[in-house]
Amino acid sequence: MRRITLAAGLVALTLTAAGGPARAADAVSFPVTFETEDGFTLHGELTSAGSTESPVAILLHMYGSDHSSWQPLVPELVSKGITVLALDQRTHGQSTKQRDVTRRVKDIPRDAFGSVVRAGPKDVAAARTYLQKRGFDVSRIALVGASYGCSVALLSADQPGVKALVLLSPGTAYFGVDVTSIARTSPLPILAVAAEDDAAAADAARTLTDRRRAASELEIYETGGHATHLFGPHPKLAVEIREFLRRSFGMVPPG
Repeated sequence: MRRITLAAGLVALTLTAAGGPARAADAVSFPVTFETEDGFTLHGELTSAGSTESPVAILLHMYGSDHSSWQPLVPELVSKGITVLALDQRTHGQSTKQRDVTRRVKDIPRDAFGSVVRAGPKDVAAARTYLQKRGFDVSRIALVGASYGCSVALLSADQPGVKALVLLSPGTAYFGVDVTSIARTSPLPILAVAAEDDAAAADAARTLTDRRRAASELEIYETGGHATHLFGPHPKLAVEIREFLRRSFGMVPPG
């Protein structure tokens, strides 16, 4: 049995390596804080599936949002044995301190935000390091992105342990950062989701999954809006993501 301190001075969670998936009603989220290599203090919530050996989904929100936007998805993943780390990405939510400097998304001109997107993989790397230091298995990681979070997921696709990508309302070049070639050449399975009433994202989802050698799944709804707003009119989307990840992690047979 391993005892893992998730937030110093706040709470300690006891997990057993043989523990089964947590029931959605029983799952408890814990605040976490850790630092990136370039000095950002990141905040988020960790929801354990009951075992440090469970695969992990790292959730990357859309522009101007924070980790709370993933609330419809977290219980579904945890209920089937997938631990979840939902981040406030740099400059968003509580993750606004880079050493002694405050950097908030609202203060960054949109034409300069591309530099934040390009630095996003440092957030993912720091999250992975945090999990590893606390005894979690980081050999099976999924990156689940929304809007510009999809670009961060794709830019981070080559990091150790990443096994699958989920892209909600992706773009080919959000804030001038082109990720088309990464999507088309990555060996990872990708699930891309968008709605026709978000035409640019729907077109991008088709483009990013077109002519790939690796497995792709594409879901285009008629309506639903942008990124994590899709969960409202499409409650089964959380189940679809859950089952895609379970297949990608080898938790259930493919098909």
